[in-house]
Amino acid sequence: MTKVCLSWFIICFIIVCMLSLVTASGGAGDCRGAAPLNVSFIDISPLDNFSDSWNFGDRGASNRENPSHTYFQPGNYSVALTIWKPGTSSKPPGNTTVQSMFITVPCGSEPPSNKGIEEEVKSFKAAAANLGYVVQDGLTVASNLNDLYCQGSMWAPLYPNPNSQYISAVLPEVPGQAECVASNGSFRIREDEAVVVIGVTPPQMAYFSFNFHMLRGSLLPKIGPPILWIPVADPVSSLGLQKTGSTPFNQPFAVVGTGHGKTRDDVHRMLATAGLGPVTNDQIISPSLFKLGLDQDSDEYIFALRTAVPENKGEFDNYTADLRKNVRILRVRPNNASEDDQTKPVLAADPLPVPHQRVAGTGTSELDLSPTLELMRQRIVDANPGYTATDIPVDDWFDEPYPGLQGNKVTDLPQYDGVAGATTDATYLASGNFPLPDGSFLIAYGPHHRATGKATYSSVSVYADAKLGAGLVTVQSPDLQGSARDYINDQSNADMFYAWTFTRSGTPADHTTQLQTGNFCEDPGCPVDLYTLRVGYRAYAEPATQTHPAKSELLYDRLLMFTPK
Repeated sequence: MTKVCLSWFIICFIIVCMLSLVTASGGAGDCRGAAPLNVSFIDISPLDNFSDSWNFGDRGASNRENPSHTYFQPGNYSVALTIWKPGTSSKPPGNTTVQSMFITVPCGSEPPSNKGIEEEVKSFKAAAANLGYVVQDGLTVASNLNDLYCQGSMWAPLYPNPNSQYISAVLPEVPGQAECVASNGSFRIREDEAVVVIGVTPPQMAYFSFNFHMLRGSLLPKIGPPILWIPVADPVSSLGLQKTGSTPFNQPFAVVGTGHGKTRDDVHRMLATAGLGPVTNDQIISPSLFKLGLDQDSDEYIFALRTAVPENKGEFDNYTADLRKNVRILRVRPNNASEDDQTKPVLAADPLPVPHQRVAGTGTSELDLSPTLELMRQRIVDANPGYTATDIPVDDWFDEPYPGLQGNKVTDLPQYDGVAGATTDATYLASGNFPLPDGSFLIAYGPHHRATGKATYSSVSVYADAKLGAGLVTVQSPDLQGSARDYINDQSNADMFYAWTFTRSGTPADHTTQLQTGNFCEDPGCPVDLYTLRVGYRAYAEPATQTHPAKSELLYDRLLMFTPK
């Protein structure tokens, strides 16, 4: 088998390997170059009617016969090719995986740009024009889902974290496209189009992530539920962001959302020209799962930058106060020269496969903490002798994204939670909906998942109204730390737990949150039932796996309701 290795600019070298009828033999070679290194691979095997599966050694993959791939980080990468006959279990004789090429991206590769966002966008647009692409500017906005409901822009808040702002985007329409109806900020994506986000990451915080989401149905009140709300892939998070420095915060970045192979490769070249090659991240919107296009039957999408627990709230407020200086969003597509209708793809079909997913689980669990958890429950009950304690069950919450897509797990409250935009970076638990009588209070307690090492951050949230999921309050892991000492101070592992009280009445106290009373929204036309509650628990991004902690390894959070005897 012969492979030719090309960089973007020059031929690196040619490797020749002979595939015998028994085994693969021949030498390995070395393709070397500075990041971002774009390499083209050509399979000129004499075998007919067989399919290729390339593994590029950096978690990238392709089923194209002659793919190209960009290496952004220094390192040594072993490339493998597997060939097989589609539709059968038949394979060519001998060893079908050929480990025959090594890609080396040396340290000291090209650093990221220091141009600033305006110059980066300007350079990107110039490179796009040279490659025959049209670029349209979008707008990034900070939003709060509770506020969007109260303003009449959503039919329900749908269980947001009220302490965290979401940064979303509005994109201009493509001439001739079908109207978007999923939300005020949703957009369709042409088959050969890309949406590109360029900017600077947020300041120091517990966690942030970038994610594109697919919407089928509508969040708009005039249309209403149900809605199928699915993240298209694992998020690009602060744990796994492509970066060149030691920290993911206040760093230049780029995120590319597309389902088209050639467009992705061309956009990578544009970003490299703008000095952003080493900090480019992909969000593949695979046509295998999602309906790309600009007609009425195509899917709609939104973009979200999710943030949690800023270390310095003032710095984060400054970051969101003028988002154009920090985050820019662009829609990028090959030019078809028509001013009135640009809905048809220009490039031949080149669908990207469903991206690899990060794997949850380490084999290490919190379950050995069960005896202490039982002890804490008893002490919480004993500390409130004038009340009847009722255990409120806590169980799985949202459906997982890809299974939810296949099973059409829509969100239509109060019957169906569905996926509701839940990220693959978090494990979600929740109680059911229940009434909280006057004079009663709640105590949420359980393992502190951040302290046990199973999460980057965790939180407890109280929601109101079974039909809405309006966010009343969230208490996050830094505040939960040490709260279990109110009950188990004599236990050596007390800081592995938390206990937090939620009440509508009483005097302020440590480790207690007063729940809102009165009107939730200023507009009486947007009512919220503040007496029907639900408690939700989130555990985000286990550091060891950079994805959600496995449920089988978590000791579940718990909830007690206390009513006067």
